[in-house]
Amino acid sequence: MADIAKRRPIDWLIAAVAVGMSYYHLDIAYTGGYEPMFQRTLSYMFGVALIFLLRFPEEKGWRAWASGLFLVMALLSIGYPVFFTDYIIDRLPYVDPILPLDYVLGICAILVSFEATRRTINTTLPLISLFFLVYSYFGPYFPWKLAHKGETFTLIIDHQYMTYDGLWTTPLSVFSVYIFLFILFGAFLDRMGAADFYVKLSTAVAGRLRGGPAKAAIFASAMTGTIMGSTNANVVTTGTFTIPMMKRAGFKPETAAGIETAASTGGQIMPPVMGASAFLIVEFTGISYWEIVKVSVLPAALYFFSVYMIVHFEARKGGLKGMPRDMVPPVWLVMKEGGFFLLPPLVIFAYLMLGRSVPYAGIFGILTVVLLAFLKGAWRLIKKARAEGVSPGEVARSVADGVWNIFLAMESGAKQTLPICAAVATVGIIIGALYQTGLGLKFSSLVVSLSQGNLFLGILLVGIASFVLGMGLPTSAAYIVLSVMAVPAMLELGESIGLTMLAAHLIVFWYSLDSCFTPPVCVPAYTAAGLADANPAKAAWAAFRAAKGMYVIPLMFAYTPLLLIGTKPLSALEALVAAIIGFTGLSAAMVGHMYFPFGAPMRALLIAAAILLFWPGIFAHTAGALILGGVFLIQRKRLLVEGEPGAASPSLEAA
Repeated sequence: MADIAKRRPIDWLIAAVAVGMSYYHLDIAYTGGYEPMFQRTLSYMFGVALIFLLRFPEEKGWRAWASGLFLVMALLSIGYPVFFTDYIIDRLPYVDPILPLDYVLGICAILVSFEATRRTINTTLPLISLFFLVYSYFGPYFPWKLAHKGETFTLIIDHQYMTYDGLWTTPLSVFSVYIFLFILFGAFLDRMGAADFYVKLSTAVAGRLRGGPAKAAIFASAMTGTIMGSTNANVVTTGTFTIPMMKRAGFKPETAAGIETAASTGGQIMPPVMGASAFLIVEFTGISYWEIVKVSVLPAALYFFSVYMIVHFEARKGGLKGMPRDMVPPVWLVMKEGGFFLLPPLVIFAYLMLGRSVPYAGIFGILTVVLLAFLKGAWRLIKKARAEGVSPGEVARSVADGVWNIFLAMESGAKQTLPICAAVATVGIIIGALYQTGLGLKFSSLVVSLSQGNLFLGILLVGIASFVLGMGLPTSAAYIVLSVMAVPAMLELGESIGLTMLAAHLIVFWYSLDSCFTPPVCVPAYTAAGLADANPAKAAWAAFRAAKGMYVIPLMFAYTPLLLIGTKPLSALEALVAAIIGFTGLSAAMVGHMYFPFGAPMRALLIAAAILLFWPGIFAHTAGALILGGVFLIQRKRLLVEGEPGAASPSLEAA
């Protein structure tokens, strides 16, 4: 509680808004929510008010006036549908007239959304949204199939501001019901010290292995991903510890940053939280969250294995060893000190398995964290009382510290949600324009046409589109835009092989994750580069190489039973084992090293083996395994004859 005295009145105001925002979303989860327009707009008003308040204490001159002006505009334009919900939901869209006040406040709401997104994410997303607004109005002047009849200014404002199909569309609903709650859950666990425990446990498990610090980073990111679901938060939390350890072990700064980024990206696919996009999949598909979690376990584990093998061969290439024994704590000691941190994610898992609602699972997860924090504090006092006694003042201070930590967790959780809060409304503008102009259907038709009915080519086109979108949009925004445009095309192309709705959405979701390491917007890669004192572009490239599984595994969703949807367990097991062997070969090919370095011919053989292993069918799997086994035996025989080779610096350089 030492920082209480340092807080200024404006800091207390910011904290009050943040805590109020957290309380409101806990209330939504507990009560089941309110009328959709009221619920979504009030949630958004809390977020944008906090965005403009946060910078206000440090801003001077015209910047302070600008923040104040945007705050007033936000309160008026977003407060309007909050306090006049009945007027908006009772009117007939596109029929009842738009009042002059509606025009003014609609324009203000769009401008507020753009500025809030610019402040929390980047300028790219507002510019893309602005383009879609221009496209909606000037439709007849666009070339080729992009042309449409054009919408009037009145219809655009009506659609974007006075209905559920624009600013206040589905993503904002998902944010208010699901996303905020699970980010808050992660904030509570982080405040309690769970992230530090996960890093220590990962070091204890993997620290002694070859390239130990990098492998510990993978385990730590996987475990932290179970509670956070945010790549950038994962990088900051685990990378602060793991990146310096990797550098001390001999990894180049760019390599260390790339490994941390690739591992942290996996946090968005690791159940039970799985980032914002998983909750969007629930809303878009109508499939229960537990079903999504259940089918995502094997692919997530496979992705982390793919990163692990890159690290392993890089460590072999560099002649790196594990961490010294005295730097690696025993697993039993780490578990004794913090094993209870594993309980909250397990509570959420159990609650979902029982078929209970996702919001209630989040609430019980948070309550579990609070209860564990209370028991931890009580146990500390009991031990002290037995040893030397405890005064009533100490008990009171302990209780006060507990309450203060709850306050700080609620404040921190609200602040962590702000980039997503800003993004979902701005993306809503894009979705509104896609529906209003019919561009989404045109894109789907274009994908079907260009792929000539071939699902494989269609998925590649979607992957290219995702790569381009990822250069400017964060994961959740890229997924929302691409799912609206691409999923219908993929379902049409995959009808002959029985491609499911869930598989199509997961393909788009996984491809959207490349926004974490595709410049110029790859915030996690740049964050990791800052922690490693590395070149940001090289760090992003290293992450791209390490995260190869992000591009291969989605293809397996379409052609193999990896997702366990309507298939026999043995078939899924065969696909999983083949993929494990395939990623082993592909990783060795990318690094150019197994036990010894090798050239292009052997790289080509390993890549061919990996392709066969990723492709469905026992004959392809057998052929791929035989090729890989042959290369392994050649390398192993040379090792037995010559011994360990000399070291080279690990760099994630590909052929």
